[in-house]
Amino acid sequence: MKSYVTNGMLIDGTGAPARPLHWLELDGERIGEICAGDGPVKPLPPGARIACDASGRTVMPGLVDAHCHISYGVARGIEEQDLFGSAEYRAIRGVYHARTVLQAGVTSFSDPGGSWYVGVAVRDAVKAGLFPGPRISAAARYLSTHVSLTDYFPSWVGTPRSGVGVLTEGASQMANEVRDQIKNGVDFIKIAASGESSILTPGGGSVPAFGAAEMKVIVDEAHRLGKRVTAHARSGQSVMDCIEAGIDWIMHADFMDRQQADRLAESGIPCCPALTFTANIADWGHIAGCSPSRIDRFKRDLDKAVTNLTYAHRNGVQMMCGTDSGFAVTPYGEWHARELELFVTLLGMSPLEAITCGTKNASITVDGANTGTLEKGKFADLLVVDGDPLADIRILQDKSRLAAIYLGGKPVDQTPQPPMQRWPWERSLQISERELSQPAVRAAMANQ
Repeated sequence: MKSYVTNGMLIDGTGAPARPLHWLELDGERIGEICAGDGPVKPLPPGARIACDASGRTVMPGLVDAHCHISYGVARGIEEQDLFGSAEYRAIRGVYHARTVLQAGVTSFSDPGGSWYVGVAVRDAVKAGLFPGPRISAAARYLSTHVSLTDYFPSWVGTPRSGVGVLTEGASQMANEVRDQIKNGVDFIKIAASGESSILTPGGGSVPAFGAAEMKVIVDEAHRLGKRVTAHARSGQSVMDCIEAGIDWIMHADFMDRQQADRLAESGIPCCPALTFTANIADWGHIAGCSPSRIDRFKRDLDKAVTNLTYAHRNGVQMMCGTDSGFAVTPYGEWHARELELFVTLLGMSPLEAITCGTKNASITVDGANTGTLEKGKFADLLVVDGDPLADIRILQDKSRLAAIYLGGKPVDQTPQPPMQRWPWERSLQISERELSQPAVRAAMANQ
């Protein structure tokens, strides 16, 4: 049965200016006709059912988070991310968190890698109607080498099977891992194409983790089997290798120089900076208990990212919004719209440009043909927002301003979930942050 969203202002996600909305037709799970703008107003059919009167509000596409790790479980450290929690528990926890993401106005997200096949399981459970959640595209473990981001532990410990990375040594292992992951249902392949080890880059920075020929083996094999590929690539050289390999989109790219940014723009490959993770630590890491040295490093990283990515945006690199949600500094449901604010305040975008990056542009990581914009025939995934995000982009972070969320033409239950209990075995194994010396104790006692 058809129903209608009426009145308000329409931001359709295509990049077109906002215009008055007369009515938008919900035709099952799809969008039917849209009557908007200053031209003649087509009357509603007799007896039309009004689903929502958006007078004084903004109607816009649901947000798309191009970088949300649903298996991480609000991890406070690498041990929680890689070691604790069975595959079964992580999957159950993932569907709980998926609902929280949806209630924040995110109607689609891309999970670029995680433990086991948790992202795939959560995607399938939501799609089957077992649990509420956004539309999801999912990768599995990141293909890694010994210098990749995800090979965290010393070689004598190795790469745990429960970790988010899978060690691939040589082209044959890389190709076989691609085949195995596709066999098990991934939507795309994720490569840990660069590494940020303090041993490799003592002063900060990033190094390429794969050779250019190895990257091409992975991409060619995935494309041969009809799947896409993305990469964590911060090093400028790893960005160049991704371009040469024909990758589908790039995560971060914050250490590339201007020449590399120009090359990325020429290639037409989109970029998802995921600034929210870095900015949250740089701005508020002290509130979350991050060490001063980590906060200082992330402030330096953010400064570099802003310089490099502002140039990239101004010179034609297509940007997508993603947040690296899944960590304790980027918990689910909290910060998905902050990336849009950062695109405005740090990269110099207009609010309308940022909304396009968080809807249409990001939708290519999930289902660009059917999501990301409010157009006839696409899924009716939309938000009704109290206020005007073009006047203040920050209102999209206020869940109380989400007057309604529609997924596939149906209203989303916005009743908050009860808080989830953390279990003792989810703690980091770290015992303390500093050494307990006698002078430190004497100083503390003297100050009591």
